[in-house]
Amino acid sequence: MDEMGVLPDYQGVAVHDHWGSYYRYHCQHVLCNAHHLRELTFAEEEHEQQWARKIKSCLLEAKEEIENAIEAGRTSLELSRVIYFSRRYSRLLRIGLAEVPVLPKDKNKTRGKVKQHKVKNLHDRLTNHKKEVLAFLNDFSLPFDNNLAERDVRMVKVKQKISGCFRSKQGARRIRGYLSSVRKQGYNAFNALIDAFEGNALVPTSKNSTLD
Repeated sequence: MDEMGVLPDYQGVAVHDHWGSYYRYHCQHVLCNAHHLRELTFAEEEHEQQWARKIKSCLLEAKEEIENAIEAGRTSLELSRVIYFSRRYSRLLRIGLAEVPVLPKDKNKTRGKVKQHKVKNLHDRLTNHKKEVLAFLNDFSLPFDNNLAERDVRMVKVKQKISGCFRSKQGARRIRGYLSSVRKQGYNAFNALIDAFEGNALVPTSKNSTLD
């Protein structure tokens, strides 16, 4: 990640899946709620966690309300609605803690962290990182998830796995991601490619960055 030359000096907002390595970089961190929805669905369906279903509803309702507000030309939610979703979110997690499975203690293990159930890890993350989870509520420029970034790199991975290409370091420069970035910045993709081959690759600036 350092060799790509983006994250070491990045000062914007990074939207990611809570992978620990991202936190080494000193930028603002926001968590991807698409990942949370998948994990909450798993907790609900596989472990019968009703709090997970309710948290999903809370997040999706907040997302829909923001989308409606944007369509109406508004730039923010009313403070009362932000407070409503924030308090509802915390209340559901607090009540749901009683449902969370607890793994039996390993009597033979006397050192290190006590292993937790996957559902407890999810609950802890949603609780301890509430600000990063609900960041989209307070700033309409912040995305609900990082799905756009995943779509940008998905075809590169498909090409690598199926076509057998892009296996060298030189081929792994993520051409598609570069083109996607310059388009988002309003630059001509063909000219950007010419600049790149001439050694003058464009380094787009962005307020937000989505990572996965």
